[in-house]
Amino acid sequence: MLAAVALWPRGEYDPTTLCPIDGSYSRTAILIDATDALSASQVKTIREEINALRKRLMLYEWVGIFVLDEDNLVLPQPEVALCNPGDESTANPLYENPRQIRRRFEQDFRAPIEEAVERLARLPSKPTSPILEMIRAVALDPNFDSTKERRLIVVSDLLQNVPAYSHYRQDADFERWRDTPYADEFLQLSLLDVEVDILYLKRADTRARQTRGHVAFWEDYFDAVGAAVQTLKPVL
Repeated sequence: MLAAVALWPRGEYDPTTLCPIDGSYSRTAILIDATDALSASQVKTIREEINALRKRLMLYEWVGIFVLDEDNLVLPQPEVALCNPGDESTANPLYENPRQIRRRFEQDFRAPIEEAVERLARLPSKPTSPILEMIRAVALDPNFDSTKERRLIVVSDLLQNVPAYSHYRQDADFERWRDTPYADEFLQLSLLDVEVDILYLKRADTRARQTRGHVAFWEDYFDAVGAAVQTLKPVL
Protein backbone atom coordinates (compact mmCIF):
# COMPACT_ATOMS: atom_id res chain seq x y z
CA MET A 1 0.00 0.00 0.00
CA LEU A 2 1.36 3.39 -0.97
CA ALA A 3 2.07 5.85 1.77
CA ALA A 4 -0.21 8.84 1.97
CA VAL A 5 1.20 12.31 2.35
CA ALA A 6 -0.60 15.00 4.30
CA LEU A 7 -1.40 18.04 2.20
CA TRP A 8 -3.22 20.69 4.25
CA PRO A 9 -6.04 21.54 3.92
CA ARG A 10 -6.89 19.10 1.15
CA GLY A 11 -6.43 15.86 3.09
CA GLU A 12 -4.11 13.06 1.97
CA TYR A 13 -2.89 12.18 -1.49
CA ASP A 14 -1.17 9.27 -3.22
CA PRO A 15 2.45 10.31 -3.95
CA THR A 16 2.51 8.24 -7.15
CA THR A 17 -0.68 9.46 -8.81
CA LEU A 18 -0.90 12.76 -6.88
CA CYS A 19 -4.62 11.97 -6.37
CA PRO A 20 -6.56 12.44 -3.12
CA ILE A 21 -6.97 9.25 -1.14
CA ASP A 22 -10.70 9.87 -0.74
CA GLY A 23 -11.19 9.87 -4.52
CA SER A 24 -13.22 13.08 -4.57
CA TYR A 25 -12.11 14.62 -7.83
CA SER A 26 -13.30 15.02 -11.42
CA ARG A 27 -11.84 13.06 -14.30
CA THR A 28 -10.67 13.89 -17.83
CA ALA A 29 -9.70 11.13 -20.25
CA ILE A 30 -7.76 12.00 -23.40
CA LEU A 31 -7.88 9.42 -26.19
CA ILE A 32 -5.28 10.04 -28.89
CA ASP A 33 -5.60 8.20 -32.19
CA ALA A 34 -2.13 7.51 -33.52
CA THR A 35 -3.12 4.64 -35.83
CA ASP A 36 -2.14 6.90 -38.73
CA ALA A 37 0.97 9.05 -38.68
CA LEU A 38 0.49 12.50 -37.20
CA SER A 39 1.89 15.46 -39.08
CA ALA A 40 4.26 17.90 -37.39
CA SER A 41 1.55 20.57 -37.38
CA GLN A 42 -0.96 18.16 -35.82
CA VAL A 43 1.50 17.21 -33.08
CA LYS A 44 2.08 20.91 -32.43
CA THR A 45 -1.67 21.58 -32.18
CA ILE A 46 -2.25 18.58 -29.91
CA ARG A 47 0.56 19.74 -27.65
CA GLU A 48 -0.89 23.26 -27.50
CA GLU A 49 -4.40 21.99 -26.79
CA ILE A 50 -3.23 19.73 -23.98
CA ASN A 51 -1.15 22.54 -22.51
CA ALA A 52 -4.22 24.79 -22.58
CA LEU A 53 -6.29 22.03 -20.98
CA ARG A 54 -3.74 21.58 -18.23
CA LYS A 55 -4.09 25.23 -17.27
CA ARG A 56 -7.87 24.86 -16.97
CA LEU A 57 -7.82 21.77 -14.78
CA MET A 58 -9.35 21.92 -11.35
CA LEU A 59 -7.13 21.16 -8.39
CA TYR A 60 -6.71 17.37 -8.19
CA GLU A 61 -8.59 16.71 -11.42
CA TRP A 62 -7.52 13.32 -12.77
CA VAL A 63 -6.06 13.17 -16.29
CA GLY A 64 -5.58 9.92 -18.18
CA ILE A 65 -3.95 9.84 -21.62
CA PHE A 66 -4.81 6.74 -23.65
CA VAL A 67 -3.45 5.71 -27.03
CA LEU A 68 -5.81 4.18 -29.56
CA ASP A 69 -4.33 0.70 -29.88
CA GLU A 70 -5.78 -2.40 -31.53
CA ASP A 71 -3.70 -4.56 -29.19
CA ASN A 72 -4.80 -2.85 -25.97
CA LEU A 73 -8.60 -2.82 -26.01
CA VAL A 74 -9.24 -4.78 -22.82
CA LEU A 75 -8.44 -2.77 -19.70
CA PRO A 76 -6.08 -0.42 -21.58
CA GLN A 77 -3.27 1.06 -19.58
CA PRO A 78 -3.03 4.84 -19.90
CA GLU A 79 0.24 6.41 -20.92
CA VAL A 80 -0.24 8.85 -18.04
CA ALA A 81 -2.72 8.79 -15.16
CA LEU A 82 -2.19 11.66 -12.73
CA CYS A 83 -4.08 14.25 -10.73
CA ASN A 84 -3.31 17.94 -11.01
CA PRO A 85 -1.39 18.74 -7.79
CA GLY A 86 -1.74 22.50 -8.27
CA ASP A 87 1.09 24.96 -8.73
CA GLU A 88 2.45 27.69 -6.49
CA SER A 89 -0.69 29.76 -6.98
CA THR A 90 -2.69 27.14 -5.06
CA ALA A 91 -0.22 26.80 -2.19
CA ASN A 92 -1.17 28.00 1.29
CA PRO A 93 1.87 30.02 2.45
CA LEU A 94 1.11 29.18 6.07
CA TYR A 95 1.47 25.45 5.56
CA GLU A 96 3.05 24.84 2.15
CA ASN A 97 6.23 25.82 0.39
CA PRO A 98 5.25 27.39 -2.98
CA ARG A 99 8.62 26.48 -4.47
CA GLN A 100 8.17 22.80 -3.59
CA ILE A 101 4.60 22.85 -4.90
CA ARG A 102 5.85 24.31 -8.19
CA ARG A 103 8.63 21.71 -8.45
CA ARG A 104 6.17 18.87 -7.92
CA PHE A 105 3.85 20.33 -10.58
CA GLU A 106 6.64 20.66 -13.15
CA GLN A 107 8.46 17.37 -12.52
CA ASP A 108 5.66 15.01 -11.52
CA PHE A 109 2.73 16.34 -13.54
CA ARG A 110 3.59 18.61 -16.49
CA ALA A 111 6.71 16.74 -17.68
CA PRO A 112 5.13 13.23 -17.84
CA ILE A 113 2.18 14.58 -19.84
CA GLU A 114 4.42 16.32 -22.37
CA GLU A 115 6.64 13.24 -22.68
CA ALA A 116 3.60 11.05 -23.36
CA VAL A 117 2.46 13.30 -26.21
CA GLU A 118 5.92 13.19 -27.77
CA ARG A 119 5.99 9.37 -27.57
CA LEU A 120 2.61 9.09 -29.28
CA ALA A 121 3.81 11.29 -32.13
CA ARG A 122 6.48 8.69 -32.98
CA LEU A 123 4.25 5.58 -33.02
CA PRO A 124 4.04 3.60 -36.29
CA SER A 125 0.78 3.46 -38.24
CA LYS A 126 -1.59 0.54 -37.64
CA PRO A 127 -3.79 -1.33 -40.15
CA THR A 128 -7.00 -0.83 -38.19
CA SER A 129 -8.63 1.97 -36.20
CA PRO A 130 -10.94 0.52 -33.52
CA ILE A 131 -12.26 3.87 -32.33
CA LEU A 132 -15.59 2.63 -30.98
CA GLU A 133 -13.84 -0.19 -29.16
CA MET A 134 -11.33 2.16 -27.55
CA ILE A 135 -13.97 4.67 -26.47
CA ARG A 136 -15.78 1.81 -24.77
CA ALA A 137 -12.57 0.60 -23.11
CA VAL A 138 -11.73 4.08 -21.80
CA ALA A 139 -15.29 4.61 -20.57
CA LEU A 140 -15.07 1.40 -18.55
CA ASP A 141 -11.68 2.22 -17.05
CA PRO A 142 -12.18 2.22 -13.25
CA ASN A 143 -10.41 5.55 -12.86
CA PHE A 144 -12.72 7.22 -15.38
CA ASP A 145 -15.92 5.42 -14.45
CA SER A 146 -15.92 6.27 -10.76
CA THR A 147 -17.40 9.78 -10.74
CA LYS A 148 -20.18 11.77 -12.41
CA GLU A 149 -17.91 14.71 -13.26
CA ARG A 150 -16.26 13.39 -16.40
CA ARG A 151 -14.90 14.77 -19.64
CA LEU A 152 -13.66 12.84 -22.68
CA ILE A 153 -11.32 14.42 -25.21
CA VAL A 154 -10.98 12.46 -28.46
CA VAL A 155 -8.06 13.28 -30.77
CA SER A 156 -8.82 11.34 -33.94
CA ASP A 157 -9.85 11.38 -37.57
CA LEU A 158 -12.89 9.38 -36.32
CA LEU A 159 -12.64 6.99 -39.26
CA GLN A 160 -13.66 3.71 -37.65
CA ASN A 161 -11.88 0.88 -39.45
CA VAL A 162 -12.20 -2.71 -38.26
CA PRO A 163 -13.31 -5.83 -40.19
CA ALA A 164 -16.82 -5.67 -38.70
CA TYR A 165 -17.42 -2.04 -39.61
CA SER A 166 -15.41 0.54 -41.52
CA HIS A 167 -16.03 4.12 -42.56
CA TYR A 168 -13.77 3.39 -45.53
CA ARG A 169 -16.21 0.76 -46.83
CA GLN A 170 -19.57 2.06 -45.60
CA ASP A 171 -21.14 5.47 -45.34
CA ALA A 172 -21.19 6.85 -41.81
CA ASP A 173 -24.95 6.43 -41.47
CA PHE A 174 -25.83 6.23 -37.77
CA GLU A 175 -29.41 4.99 -38.23
CA ARG A 176 -28.29 2.18 -40.50
CA TRP A 177 -25.39 1.28 -38.22
CA ARG A 178 -27.45 1.17 -35.05
CA ASP A 179 -29.61 -1.59 -36.53
CA THR A 180 -26.63 -3.91 -37.00
CA PRO A 181 -25.67 -6.61 -34.45
CA TYR A 182 -22.20 -5.06 -34.24
CA ALA A 183 -23.66 -1.84 -32.82
CA ASP A 184 -25.40 -3.46 -29.86
CA GLU A 185 -22.40 -3.66 -27.53
CA PHE A 186 -21.52 0.00 -28.10
CA LEU A 187 -25.05 1.32 -27.65
CA GLN A 188 -25.29 -0.42 -24.27
CA LEU A 189 -22.45 1.75 -22.98
CA SER A 190 -23.38 4.55 -20.60
CA LEU A 191 -21.56 7.87 -20.84
CA LEU A 192 -24.29 9.75 -19.03
CA ASP A 193 -23.49 13.46 -18.66
CA VAL A 194 -19.96 13.05 -20.03
CA GLU A 195 -18.78 16.16 -21.88
CA VAL A 196 -16.99 15.31 -25.11
CA ASP A 197 -14.49 17.52 -26.94
CA ILE A 198 -13.12 16.39 -30.29
CA LEU A 199 -9.90 17.37 -32.01
CA TYR A 200 -10.82 16.21 -35.51
CA LEU A 201 -7.65 15.17 -37.36
CA LYS A 202 -7.88 15.96 -41.07
CA ARG A 203 -5.66 14.39 -43.71
CA ALA A 204 -5.49 15.08 -47.44
CA ASP A 205 -6.35 11.47 -48.34
CA THR A 206 -9.33 11.17 -45.98
CA ARG A 207 -11.12 14.51 -46.23
CA ALA A 208 -13.60 13.19 -48.80
CA ARG A 209 -14.88 10.83 -46.09
CA GLN A 210 -14.79 13.41 -43.29
CA THR A 211 -18.07 15.07 -44.24
CA ARG A 212 -20.77 16.74 -42.16
CA GLY A 213 -22.54 13.38 -42.23
CA HIS A 214 -19.45 11.74 -40.73
CA VAL A 215 -19.44 14.26 -37.88
CA ALA A 216 -23.17 13.72 -37.40
CA PHE A 217 -22.57 9.97 -36.96
CA TRP A 218 -20.43 10.64 -33.90
CA GLU A 219 -22.70 13.34 -32.53
CA ASP A 220 -25.61 10.91 -32.77
CA TYR A 221 -23.58 8.12 -31.21
CA PHE A 222 -22.50 10.14 -28.20
CA ASP A 223 -26.04 11.41 -27.76
CA ALA A 224 -27.35 7.83 -27.83
CA VAL A 225 -25.09 6.81 -24.93
CA GLY A 226 -25.88 9.90 -22.83
CA ALA A 227 -22.88 12.10 -23.66
CA ALA A 228 -22.80 15.43 -25.46
CA VAL A 229 -20.26 16.79 -27.93
CA GLN A 230 -19.34 20.23 -26.61
CA THR A 231 -16.74 21.23 -29.19
CA LEU A 232 -15.29 19.87 -32.43
CA LYS A 233 -12.12 21.50 -33.73
CA PRO A 234 -10.60 20.48 -37.08
CA VAL A 235 -6.84 19.87 -36.83
CA LEU A 236 -5.03 20.10 -40.18
